[in-house]
Amino acid sequence: PMCQPQSRQVYPDGQLCLSDSPPDLPSEFSLAPPPGETVRVILLGRPAAVRQTRHLLHNLRYVEVSQWSPLIEIPDGRLVLSPDQGEQMSMLVKRL
Repeated sequence: PMCQPQSRQVYPDGQLCLSDSPPDLPSEFSLAPPPGETVRVILLGRPAAVRQTRHLLHNLRYVEVSQWSPLIEIPDGRLVLSPDQGEQMSMLVKRL
């Protein structure tokens, strides 16, 4: 569901939508990515935390909730990431 500006909504899964204005961004920050660039954003955690983070990124106007894949189980607790040549990674662990 789309969060309405200046509203406090609760999504069916119990998440709260707090939408005012987007956060202030540094002046050197560009909203347009370089042409042809892609980035893979991976949320890894318990289902409720993943859903909460998807809604947070929506409220920050980073991505629509509907653009995320459904939750995917990780078979046998193993996950292998295969970067393309020259790609690097940055990781953040945030306690909710």
